[in-house]
Amino acid sequence: MDLVIALSQGLGLAVAAGFFASAPLAVGSSVAALGFADGAVDIADDTSTVVFLWALAIVEFTADAIWPGAEAGARLLRRVVGGGLAFELIAGEEIPYVGLVVGALVAAGVALTLRQMRIRAIRSGGDVRGTAVIEDGAGVVTAFVGAIPIIGYALTIAAGVLFDRTRRRDQEKYKGLRVLR
Repeated sequence: MDLVIALSQGLGLAVAAGFFASAPLAVGSSVAALGFADGAVDIADDTSTVVFLWALAIVEFTADAIWPGAEAGARLLRRVVGGGLAFELIAGEEIPYVGLVVGALVAAGVALTLRQMRIRAIRSGGDVRGTAVIEDGAGVVTAFVGAIPIIGYALTIAAGVLFDRTRRRDQEKYKGLRVLR
C-alpha cells in the first residue's frame, strides 16, 4: 500500500511541477516533515530542506510575477527538472531513481500543454503577468491537492486528457491544408 500511495503522491506533485517548478518540491518536503509521506527520501523532512524549498518557491513566484515572459525554454526546463525531483523527493524510498524519469515526463507533458494554453490566452487579450500569476497559483494549489494520497492518479489522468485535447485541437487547425512541393 505504501508503494501505491508513494506513486500517487509522486505523480500528483509531478503534475503540479508542470505548472510551477518549485512549489511541489516545497509541498512534498513539508508533507514529509509532517509524516504523511512514508516513501520520501531521507533529506525531505529536514527543517533546513523545508525552509530552503519554500524560499525557492517564493523566489520563483516573484520572478515569474516580475518577469513573466523571460526565457520560456528555461521555464520549461525548470518545470521538467522540478517534476523529476518532486517525484523522487516524495517517492524515492519506495522506487529509487524511477521517479526522476517518470516525474520529468509527466511534468513535461503538463508544461507543454500549459504553454499552448498560455499562448492562446495571451493572443485572446490576456495579460502576460496575469496568466503567469494564475498559472503559478494553480501550481501551488495543485501541489497541495497532489500530495493527498490517491488524488495524484486522478490529476495525472486529467492532465493526460487535457494534453490529448490540446494536441488534437492543434492538429485540427491545419486540417485540410496540403503541402505543395
